[in-house]
Amino acid sequence: MDYRKFSLFTLLGSAVWCSVLSYLGVKMGQDEQLMKGELHRITIWVGGAVVVLGSLYYFFVHRHMKAENEGV
Repeated sequence: MDYRKFSLFTLLGSAVWCSVLSYLGVKMGQDEQLMKGELHRITIWVGGAVVVLGSLYYFFVHRHMKAENEGV
């Protein structure tokens, strides 16, 4: 991929990502109930999702790539 095109897409993607995270941070900071206890429950769910997705990645991608490299 062309360096300029790659740089443009990287800039646009990071701008969208930063905008979403900033918006969520402002909205969560305005919600007193969320900051008092709901945040802990949300963190547990997000952490669980990361563990599940990481396990799926290892099971389907990493193990398969490792097996292919050993066969070479």
